[in-house]
Amino acid sequence: MTAALSTPLSGLHPLTAVLGIAAGAVGAAALGSAGAHAPDVAASTVTTVAADLHLTAGSSPAVGTPAVAPVDADPTSAAAAVPELTKAAGMAAQAQKVDAAIERFESRIGSTAYENWCERAVENAFGTQGHYASAIQDWRSQDQHSDWQHAPRGAMVFYDTSSDGHVALSLGDGRVVSSSAHHRVGIVPVGYFQHPLGWAYAPY
Repeated sequence: MTAALSTPLSGLHPLTAVLGIAAGAVGAAALGSAGAHAPDVAASTVTTVAADLHLTAGSSPAVGTPAVAPVDADPTSAAAAVPELTKAAGMAAQAQKVDAAIERFESRIGSTAYENWCERAVENAFGTQGHYASAIQDWRSQDQHSDWQHAPRGAMVFYDTSSDGHVALSLGDGRVVSSSAHHRVGIVPVGYFQHPLGWAYAPY
């Protein structure tokens, strides 16, 4: 027993060391009491006991420790961004459509072909035709906004100039591009035509 205790128990958990010494003492006592009649204790048994004591003391095995799985990112954060991206894409597409309509209308500046055909002029700017017979019919079919002085870019601005009315296309800066501007397609202030009614988003 004295020789066994003189060997340092380096690298072991303190509790493991104490349990190991205690197990050795108990084993030695049992062997001594049995004498020559007791069977020999195999080395593998001692190793198993030591391993069991090591685990009992709370130590983890050096090999085969499972890796901690990384925590995945919250899937709802990506899903929440989808509606915002969709909305931004829709706004960008609408802005492109408005810019194209204004560019198409402005390309006809100086033309007299749309004199008395203001509704057709605006519809043609958006690449369509024949939706409404007159500007006043168009006005009555839309969600109306009365603050015509602040009509946004690409909005239709309506006027009660006659039984058919008049419609022009807002540039968003207090001006409109319109037919019948000095008897031809041109750019004039939003208040150029009489009796403004208001503005509405183009439905085309």
